[in-house]
Amino acid sequence: MDFGISYFPTHDGIAPGALARLLQERGQDALYFAEHTHIPASRETPYPGGELPRKYWHISTTCSWP
Repeated sequence: MDFGISYFPTHDGIAPGALARLLQERGQDALYFAEHTHIPASRETPYPGGELPRKYWHISTTCSWP
């Protein structure tokens, strides 16, 4: 049986390369990364809880959309 891990990388999580090495050492066969498809490209629609939480600020300032 093959095993793999799905990971949602964030700025405060383990680096993808380090995670891949750890998983390979432990016999995992695959590493899959989630995309940030749930984060809007603009702030036209307000965040449901009011202001966008600070933990998401890095995403809105570092992503560039065509």
